[in-house]
Amino acid sequence: MISITILLKRFLLCTLLMFGLVMFAQNTLFDTSITSEDIASLSLHTIQNSLVPPTNDLNSYTSNETENLDGKFQLYFDGIDDYIEDTSLLSEWTDVSLMGWIKIDPTVNESQVVFGQNNFSVILSNNNSVIIRANDTSLKYSTPLPTNQWVHLSAVLSNETNTLKLYVNGLKVTHKEFTGALKEDNTPFYIGRKHEGTNHWYFKGHIDEVRLFNKGLSDDEIQKMVYQEIQNGGTIRGAEVPRNITTLSWDHLIKYYRFDSFRGAITDNLTTPDIDVTTGARLHNMIQIVPQTAPMPFRSQSSGHLASALTNIEHGINGYDAITYDWSIVNITHNDVTFDATQKHLSLVINEHDALANPIEFHVTNDSELNVSWYLKLDGFIDLEGESQLVQGEDSMLDSTSIGKIERDQQGTADTFTYNYWSSPVKRQNSASDNFRIMDVMHDGSDSNHPEAINFSSSGYDGAGTNPIQIADYWIWKYANLPSNTYSAWQHIRRTGNIFPGEGFTMKGPGTGSIDTPQNYVFSGMPNNGDINLPLAANNDYLLGNPYPSAIDANRFIRDNGPELGINGRPISGSTPLITGTLYFWEHWSGGSHFLQDYQGGYATYNYSGGVRAAYKGNNHPDLAFGSNPTEKPGRYIPVGQGFFIVGQNSGTIKFNNSQRIFRKEGNNSIFISSAFVSTSQNPTNTTTENVEEDLRMKFRIGFNSVNTIKRELLLTIDDNATPNVDWAYDGILNETQMDDMYWIINDESYIIQASNSTEVETTYPLGIKTNTDGINTIMIDALENIPNNLNVYLHDIDLDVYHDLRTSNYDIFLNAGEYLNRFEITFSNPNLALSIEDDVTNKVNVLYSSAIEKIVIVNPSLVELNSMEVYNILGQSVYFENHISDQNYSEYQIDNLSPGTYIIKLQTATDRSITKKIIVK
Repeated sequence: MISITILLKRFLLCTLLMFGLVMFAQNTLFDTSITSEDIASLSLHTIQNSLVPPTNDLNSYTSNETENLDGKFQLYFDGIDDYIEDTSLLSEWTDVSLMGWIKIDPTVNESQVVFGQNNFSVILSNNNSVIIRANDTSLKYSTPLPTNQWVHLSAVLSNETNTLKLYVNGLKVTHKEFTGALKEDNTPFYIGRKHEGTNHWYFKGHIDEVRLFNKGLSDDEIQKMVYQEIQNGGTIRGAEVPRNITTLSWDHLIKYYRFDSFRGAITDNLTTPDIDVTTGARLHNMIQIVPQTAPMPFRSQSSGHLASALTNIEHGINGYDAITYDWSIVNITHNDVTFDATQKHLSLVINEHDALANPIEFHVTNDSELNVSWYLKLDGFIDLEGESQLVQGEDSMLDSTSIGKIERDQQGTADTFTYNYWSSPVKRQNSASDNFRIMDVMHDGSDSNHPEAINFSSSGYDGAGTNPIQIADYWIWKYANLPSNTYSAWQHIRRTGNIFPGEGFTMKGPGTGSIDTPQNYVFSGMPNNGDINLPLAANNDYLLGNPYPSAIDANRFIRDNGPELGINGRPISGSTPLITGTLYFWEHWSGGSHFLQDYQGGYATYNYSGGVRAAYKGNNHPDLAFGSNPTEKPGRYIPVGQGFFIVGQNSGTIKFNNSQRIFRKEGNNSIFISSAFVSTSQNPTNTTTENVEEDLRMKFRIGFNSVNTIKRELLLTIDDNATPNVDWAYDGILNETQMDDMYWIINDESYIIQASNSTEVETTYPLGIKTNTDGINTIMIDALENIPNNLNVYLHDIDLDVYHDLRTSNYDIFLNAGEYLNRFEITFSNPNLALSIEDDVTNKVNVLYSSAIEKIVIVNPSLVELNSMEVYNILGQSVYFENHISDQNYSEYQIDNLSPGTYIIKLQTATDRSITKKIIVK
């Protein structure tokens, strides 16, 4: 018996018949030249009522021109008797991917079949949770799906991984093991119902874009197809993103019901070259074919916050999905859309103008990440405010026809006399050439909301704090693939010389403040993206810079320009590195003059072992009295706009690429080396919430304060990949000249950074020291990282045979001007205090100087037999010797005319052991 509901439905079809025919004849909506925007502009009511079929049952459709329907549509299933039927498809398949968009009617309260056959189907339970049935196996996702909102479902059976998987909006939400093939099944393939039984579990709601593959698709393949239609290019290709979906062949697509083309009751299957006419997927009892509204892609509906701008409640689109799912495809068609947190998209298209011909601006605020992993079409303007960054993934392309731009701020020193080493994250807008001029891309950002063209002066040497600022272009130079340390080789480019992406350049400030004052600049132009290559010859230096509008990972950059690595991560035999593996960041921290001899600066250093701050002259900055440090330690992540030097070890091509890019705000792990102190934009508390890999290696930072107040820090890192010898990218060679200095000695060369795999008691690390003035120098521990409390650190003065515990105090020594290459070393044990019962007793011997009685006092509770005592001054000279030591537990020794200062007391035991103590006479 036919239900009353069905009879009423058929009556409605008949009463609307004539109206539908008239609309078909007169309405040009279904002309194939009409765009999806035209369709979307019509009311849902109008479209639904204009699509009433010419008979009371679509099964009676015949193929003739008046019954053709082409456009951009989706289908509404009434939950009563609407469904689509095709031939049996899924019998005995081993691999399946079945997907489609659904929008569930909120009135439904019973189980429904979305699509499939008896042996493989996607079902909604009565609370809208999802079930995949494969043979006798069920896979359930218990979280109910929302109603009146578009959701994409993908059911995947993979023979390769032996799994049954469910994806919701491209996210794999559940899976279970499944082996073997689907059962033999001759039932029809249905959309909107099941085959057997009296209750067919009709689906109620909208369905669109149903696709069936005979392959178990990967996460990547599914995610690249969720938010766009697809088309045949041999390989499956995106309709929104003009790129192939990996290497997925069109032959794997068995059925593609786009619901955009109808011939009578037959909806076209797009896998065939011809439009299906008399056979194929047949519509039953359906009267609502409505304009397509699923988010393919997300398109802005208004200005404002991104999620709100993309939301369309009437069409069932949740704009937050575009932010939740990293593979969303977004099209910004309205001006002044903003977002203030991390957003990751598969594709982003920024139109040039909105519907009112206003230029479109898209603002990324609150120091946020804009990540586009696959495709960027930029015809409008992206404003990366503050520390915001644009990251494009390893396979992400910037459409070459783009005509838009980005803007990105960066701060340098305002001082007239101080260099910054820059690089540009952009190139010229609307230019076929990759090279650019400084004047094309760099602007005065004193008001970051209204950047102005810089007034570059070609006469004179000083900038000026005018409005806009004035920069003396005399100080704009580059050093591109030229012999190392050749001062005359610097290339004078001024504001008009050509610079290539990836090259660094120098520039001094406008004089709007002191060396500590930041001057804001705005880089404006087409963002650099993808592979950037530059030539490098062996033994040449190249001033490079981060070429992207995001941070880059220095470790990845070093690796990409190193030897070829094997599967074990170690260099392949015979493979040679391009660069030495150490990066050098110039820091010009003082001077107050344009004269070269007055420059105060040096190179901060970074490689796999870590970063070391540049040397500096300690009495040359007023704030040092308060414990400040005028130089910065470079981190693993190189900020936007940062220039740095590399040294060629062999000839080849320098490689920058998107795999090096990463979002990191400036802070402890990403320092812009600009001037004496961290600028306001580089507050170390302003760090990213991204997970940063913790470095748990032991690190010894050994400091040196010279007689001329030069402060140098050395780094020793303990790493299993290193050895006590020279290791590529772990040991960083000294590449500058200071008046005084200290350095590691490895194979007779001088290094700032050393790595090794040993802290054994017998291990030693030789130090070299040079001074150009007689006087007192100090060796100390600047910092210890991840060092056990029981690991001793000694400075061994070989000439004096003194082992000084640096964990207890600094070691002060008077040195005559000259170089000392064989006198000092760092070690982790004192052979004079070798572990033994005797040493345990010896360690209880204490020697001190009592200023009250002006005598040396020996406290010897264990009555260790002592043969002699010798006292050395800071010059290393012996000032007192005594070989008659009392055998009592307490004894005193008068030393006449002992002037104030630091002394070393050395006690010699009867068993030829030494006990050394440092005393200070005041």
